[in-house]
Amino acid sequence: MINGNSPITQLPNVLTLCNIAMGLSSIITASLGNFTLAGLLIIIGAIFDRLDGHVARKYELTSEMGKQLDSLSDLITFGIAPAVSLFLLSFTEYFVLGFILTVIFVTCGAYRLARYNVLEFSGVYIGLPITIAGFLLALLALLQTQTAVHPYWTAIIMLFLSYLMVCKKEIRKV
Repeated sequence: MINGNSPITQLPNVLTLCNIAMGLSSIITASLGNFTLAGLLIIIGAIFDRLDGHVARKYELTSEMGKQLDSLSDLITFGIAPAVSLFLLSFTEYFVLGFILTVIFVTCGAYRLARYNVLEFSGVYIGLPITIAGFLLALLALLQTQTAVHPYWTAIIMLFLSYLMVCKKEIRKV
């Protein structure tokens, strides 16, 4: 256990705030049309997300505030950012479809995070974590910057990932 006055006690929260910064930067970058950088920023956010949890557990710095901050960060970086990126990248000609899919994906991600926060974690996730779903959408956005993926395939993938986040399928932590 680390002394409560040590600066390292805030390291997990600083890493989480870096994750938020990556998500917001991704949204801004995508809105400016740089979808490659937007996707890469989400992937960097995933690295910060992995590090914040690792540091918090390793140094026994977990807290309820850290858990809530992490969920808000995850909603931005792995919910809003990849959904907005794909909306802007793939659905300019299918505005209504893209709008609906963006709302569904973010809403399902928020529900998934809220459910996780109220359940006692026992090494089994209920539904696909938003971090994985958002990471996969970031990879899809990167793929679309290199090759044409029809918006209907993007729609199917977004709907499938949305469903996986809210379904009650158990996923063991590896």
